[in-house]
Amino acid sequence: MAKPVVAVTMGDPAGVGPGVVLKALAHPAVRRACRPLVLGDWKILNRIRDGKARYPELAPWEKGNPVPTRGGAIPVYSLSSLSLKQALPGHPSKACGEAAYSYIKAAAELVLTRAADAMATAPISKRALHLAGHRYPGHTELLAELTRAREVRMMLLGKDLRVVLVTVHMPLVRVARELTRERIRVTLELTYQGLRRYFGISRPRLAVAALNPHAGEEGIFGDEEKEVILPAVKEAVRSGIRAQGPLPADSLFFQAARGDFDAVVCMYHDQGLIPLKLLHFYGGVALTLGLPIIRTSVDHGTAYDIAGKDRADGSSMREAILLAAKLARRKKAWREK
Repeated sequence: MAKPVVAVTMGDPAGVGPGVVLKALAHPAVRRACRPLVLGDWKILNRIRDGKARYPELAPWEKGNPVPTRGGAIPVYSLSSLSLKQALPGHPSKACGEAAYSYIKAAAELVLTRAADAMATAPISKRALHLAGHRYPGHTELLAELTRAREVRMMLLGKDLRVVLVTVHMPLVRVARELTRERIRVTLELTYQGLRRYFGISRPRLAVAALNPHAGEEGIFGDEEKEVILPAVKEAVRSGIRAQGPLPADSLFFQAARGDFDAVVCMYHDQGLIPLKLLHFYGGVALTLGLPIIRTSVDHGTAYDIAGKDRADGSSMREAILLAAKLARRKKAWREK
């Protein structure tokens, strides 16, 4: 089977994205697993690479050409040509937001048309994206629109833990009123399907985290568990999904990390991200569920405070590319049966 082509977006040009992409691509495991194609800015990548022998060689690539199948230089599809002033490390800008948007859009198109088999994304700045007029909370919502996906959810994972979020980027004060039975049930369905499709788990075991302390303590600390979460879990169970909950979050993640569950469905961003990053601060990966394409991502942000200083860790980007390649190979094998 031919190695899958993974379209790797450079992320925000002023963040750590260009650097972590180069570090990830320098790892031999990446070249063994796939044929990477970088979508980004030729000048910025070469400016970072200049004089550093540990980074891979790069070669320009044009749309319509085949992606090289063997070693040699990494092909780069250059979609912007930003000056140092426009992409000053650590400073979000309209130009960077527009450039990052163009990389994501082009990568999605390559995968949708099967010119690439999967995409892996470096971090973007929501502020820069908004400065450029693209009012999306992040990658997930943008990719849902580009691929016309109706429902999408974010799974974050490492070796010992997988979490899926019901709500993502919103103030904590809004979370309780944004939770609905349908939203939770759809999250359970997408998680169940994703574990079967991507990870080959025939009957996934799902845990559902409570929103309130002690799972509401019989309504003393809140009634969302009884009125919203439990009915959604029961609906999912009736449809054949193996799910338990709502379970108190203060003990749940210990159980999940030791292997009692295949994934935890979490009610809000930090409920899932804190335990995930405690266990997998380096090397954690994000996977978007519900898209018609395979998309993985780093589990960290643009890290403007260390952008341009060659200090960012590339392990999450590396693992995102490797996961994208693994899932693409599995999808190809399934198609060829």
